[in-house]
Amino acid sequence: MVILDTSIIIDHLRRIGSGKTALVRVAETVSKENLALSVISVQELYEGRSTKDRHKEEHLLATITPLRIMPYIYEVAHCAGMLARDIRRPIELADAAIAATALVNGAAIYTLNKKDFEHIPGLELWEL
Repeated sequence: MVILDTSIIIDHLRRIGSGKTALVRVAETVSKENLALSVISVQELYEGRSTKDRHKEEHLLATITPLRIMPYIYEVAHCAGMLARDIRRPIELADAAIAATALVNGAAIYTLNKKDFEHIPGLELWEL
């Protein structure tokens, strides 16, 4: 399974009509059943003011609805807390939660912001 970082969805939404996005390329390579999104990414996406626009929100929903939405459960929260505590670099809560979602579910992360995740032990960064 490949968990898409929020950056993949944002890039796709911003680049409408400008060629193949990272999301389109990964969807051509990985089966739909194996593409997932952390529920934390859903929150991050809704933090954007563009979701106040009904058409933009509909485009967002059309983009994420086919993806498997991974819940933020106790095991993920526990793992995210330990990551934030134990790694040497500061990490944002959302990034720790997304990384922990991948680790707990034995998945890789596909991101445009590798620097946010590359220092996390045991986390596989998926690449095209």
